[in-house]
Amino acid sequence: MEELLQPRHPLDKHHQAQLQALQQLPESQRAEMARLFRLGNATYRYQQLADGEVTEEDYQHWLAGLPERFRQAMEKGGFAGAKSSLALRRHALERRDVGYSAFMQAILSPEDWAFEQQQHPDSD
Repeated sequence: MEELLQPRHPLDKHHQAQLQALQQLPESQRAEMARLFRLGNATYRYQQLADGEVTEEDYQHWLAGLPERFRQAMEKGGFAGAKSSLALRRHALERRDVGYSAFMQAILSPEDWAFEQQQHPDSD
């Protein structure tokens, strides 16, 4: 089963739960579920790159580009409330030239990367 989960989840408890879930599935469903786990694991790893790196400047820059109603909602919680937002974390990483697409392409197999692109044809 280990070979089905590359990239693996960086937290062992989640990796073990994924392995257990795959073992409990019928053989015919394992490959599809394993792909979903791999894509999720890669996305999780990308988001973790922003840990401790999102700044007030990133927040202000991000707010400036949001549609008005969404911006107003994000301003209510302030920087502290938005720091864990996946959208803000991605914005901060991309401001530092750590793009989602480049990261995903580097970490995923060519087959998983092609599948990811089919799911999100408008992503960077």
